[in-house]
Amino acid sequence: MKALDDVRVLDFGQYLAGPFGPMILADLGADVVKVEPVSGDGMRPAGKAFFGCQRSKRSIALDLKSPPGLDVALELVQTADVVHHNMTLGTDTKLGIDYESCRRVRPDIIYAANYAYGVDGPLAHFGGLDPLFQASSGLEYEAGATHEGNDPLYYRFGMCDTGNAMLSVVGVLTALHHRDRTGRGQKLWTSLLDAGALFSSDVFVSGGGGSNRPRLDGGLHGLSAGYRLYETADEWIQVAAVDDESMCALRRAAGVASDDELEAALRTRTSAAWKESLDEAQVACEVPYDAHGGTRSLRDPTNVELGLVTSYEHPTMGEVRQFGSLLEFSQTSDNEAAPPPLVGQHTREILDELGIERSDQEALRDAGVVAWPDDDYAQRYGPW
Repeated sequence: MKALDDVRVLDFGQYLAGPFGPMILADLGADVVKVEPVSGDGMRPAGKAFFGCQRSKRSIALDLKSPPGLDVALELVQTADVVHHNMTLGTDTKLGIDYESCRRVRPDIIYAANYAYGVDGPLAHFGGLDPLFQASSGLEYEAGATHEGNDPLYYRFGMCDTGNAMLSVVGVLTALHHRDRTGRGQKLWTSLLDAGALFSSDVFVSGGGGSNRPRLDGGLHGLSAGYRLYETADEWIQVAAVDDESMCALRRAAGVASDDELEAALRTRTSAAWKESLDEAQVACEVPYDAHGGTRSLRDPTNVELGLVTSYEHPTMGEVRQFGSLLEFSQTSDNEAAPPPLVGQHTREILDELGIERSDQEALRDAGVVAWPDDDYAQRYGPW
């Protein structure tokens, strides 16, 4: 038995901030149905980035802008526990799948929306992309523009997208619990701006206007001599000596008398040699993985053993590896990862579950309302 075995989620999202949350719910055992346009999710051409938020879902390709397509969508809503999307505020209403429309056909539906700026204010109806919120929450400034005058830095792809999505997972699980107690569904929302605030939660401003946030050094290597990256003879090593005792142990292991000598000393041996020495000295440290597309971390035997890596066979890509389960339970089993679906891969299966006759399915397909893979699939959609 899996934690969310009896939960069905309809994922109307595209790109990253919407679909990542339902993928985590699928990891927890939910039946996640990806409802995407007959032309496919707009992020499919991005390839590997698309794979990062789509595993273990079923796909139905559906034209929501056509009345028959909307009818099918609302039939699906009747069978669902959760509707999830990241449409710009008001787009769901134009399509006819807003909260009120869904609640009419499933009164206890849980409706999760991921927005850019939220539901109020002058920017509420604007869409947005991840780096805008890294910028507006101060993350880019803090990543680069220190007191020593460096320029701001774009931190990393998808950071606020995934943070926003994970907040929505917390909201969905909370709303499911509330429904179990009361029988009532509800709408919930989060935003990319919320995710930016989450990642800036290490700082507060005092009554006098001062901030207590520690600043990176000029090389952007860390916060202090004991809490930073050091270059070694071959790669780098991260140390985290957070008190006087561990700082003394770091200096002893490096054979130096002062913090100013650490940089030169740590360049004299390889990262692996320093890792062994610092582990023996009980100084917290780690060798950063290389940047070759995650190859080392996703093939690390320890990570595989811990379940942090999962792999599956994709029909066009062969073996695919990515991060695995983020949660472990003592009484419920993990959900075995399945590959991201092809466009409309499960359309017929899902229409069968709704009781729609095969002849009617063919008519819907002929009218362009639904789609499923055929001999021309690769020509129309590519390998994704």
